[in-house]
Amino acid sequence: MFVLKIVTDFASAHSLRDYPGDCSRLHGHNWQVEVSVESAVLDALGIAIDFREIKKQTKEVVKRLDHQYLNEIPPFDELNPTAENIAKYFYQEVGVLINNQDVRVCEVIIWETPRASVTYSEPRL
Repeated sequence: MFVLKIVTDFASAHSLRDYPGDCSRLHGHNWQVEVSVESAVLDALGIAIDFREIKKQTKEVVKRLDHQYLNEIPPFDELNPTAENIAKYFYQEVGVLINNQDVRVCEVIIWETPRASVTYSEPRL
């Protein structure tokens, strides 16, 4: 199995609903996003998926969140904009754009700070 990873970032603000601490107030982060894609198949050039394609599709999702107040945009207008929920959102949304019979998003890591991250993955079917 080949696993390819890209890293990008975005800035946004959020406030955690019903959180019993400082994070319930409006604050921002410079988030780092790592998207890993797996494939057991290579094309004729020996490539599973072009890194440019992973970057392009991830940036499509990043554009929705960059420089936004997450609590005001779907799905975070209803879903608490925790790092966990943001990681799952990227996993699902980039997957919609990339996944096919040979390639799938296998893991997303969201770094809220340089010292705190969340990893989201799902079992392979």
